[in-house]
Amino acid sequence: MSPNSRFFPRFSRRTSWIALACAATLAACNELPRRRGESVQTVSSGKLEKRNPIDLVVAPVENATGDKSVPLASLREAFQKGLVRRRYTPLALEYVDRKVVDAAYTPGSLKEEAVLQVTIEAWDKTLLDTRGALLVKAHARLIDAENPTNGQLWGGFIDHRFDLEAEREQFSTEAALLDYACGRIAEEVLAALPARNTGPDR
Repeated sequence: MSPNSRFFPRFSRRTSWIALACAATLAACNELPRRRGESVQTVSSGKLEKRNPIDLVVAPVENATGDKSVPLASLREAFQKGLVRRRYTPLALEYVDRKVVDAAYTPGSLKEEAVLQVTIEAWDKTLLDTRGALLVKAHARLIDAENPTNGQLWGGFIDHRFDLEAEREQFSTEAALLDYACGRIAEEVLAALPARNTGPDR
């Protein structure tokens, strides 16, 4: 057998492995990143676009889990900030809370046009320490303040695992990590909410 005949099979096998590795790398590079909000199931009837509310109230987050460790205040603040990024104008939480505490609040009484209601249905931290994962089920509803009974403008439901392992080392306490998680949850849910139309009519 000539030297060349011994060399080329080895070269061919090596080339095949390199080609496979390059193909795998190209496939990974061409894989599209996950779009924010794609895990949210939404309900919309066209009322939101027609109403196009500006001023909103973020109601206290409802905890339907039975778990008192759910960070309700952090979630509410995260949803308020998220609404600003969607070009809405949520009223200050302190101002809203004064009316709620005084039992003086009814939808529309603060001159808001819509109310965001958020309900946490499941909050599972079982894998937070070992895998950096948080499992959350939540409903969000945007209600027309003029017709709170039958005026749902938009609704979103999420049943999602939030993977926080990559960010966990940045936070010294679980509370700080969960504050960050609240922002991720609000961002994911509200990414499915159409941004407010800021055209000349508004």
